[in-house]
Amino acid sequence: KTAFLNGDLEEELWMRQPPGYSNGDPSQACRLLKSVYGLKQAPRCWYEKLAAELGKLGYEPSASDPALFVKRGSDGSIDVLLYVDDV
Repeated sequence: KTAFLNGDLEEELWMRQPPGYSNGDPSQACRLLKSVYGLKQAPRCWYEKLAAELGKLGYEPSASDPALFVKRGSDGSIDVLLYVDDV
């Protein structure tokens, strides 16, 4: 559940204040800057951020499976296989 908190949102999303956080004014809301568990965009946001970071390290997504990242070198290759619930 916490992996999804690392994704950056591209859209402007607002939500009601969570229970226990409200100050009693129902007209106030929270603007989300990061994805949260339960958003339909959360897995995509997390994947895009992780793919960008792995790309910086020289990993490329496989053409046959985007959850498989491969880094090839002269002495062999390193494979990283991801599993994300709801992707």
